[in-house]
Amino acid sequence: MSADAFDVAQLALLGEAAECLQDVAVFVWDDDRNYVAVNQAACALLGRTREQILHLKVGDLTPDRASPLFREVQHGGVHTGLVEFEGGRLRFVTCPTRVAGLPYMVSVCWQDEAR
Repeated sequence: MSADAFDVAQLALLGEAAECLQDVAVFVWDDDRNYVAVNQAACALLGRTREQILHLKVGDLTPDRASPLFREVQHGGVHTGLVEFEGGRLRFVTCPTRVAGLPYMVSVCWQDEAR
């Protein structure tokens, strides 16, 4: 298998694995805070369809105080934290990434069980 074919196979496997995660939401968003991709767990967590989420911006479902956090994330590095949204609280890890050669951010989130 060539290196290019291997890379394509790896990306396909990772994409399929992210789509099949049960309780871990994956969001990909751009510099304008537009969601560009989400997995099914994100849809279930937010109680919305993929199409509905892709019409939202990062922060639309969270209090305004989260906005500085999102600006900070856009400047690079790995960030972890806890954010409240309309359905509860989420733990998250967010970092910059490249998808199809373009710069994006990826957020991996799960419900915070601690009360």
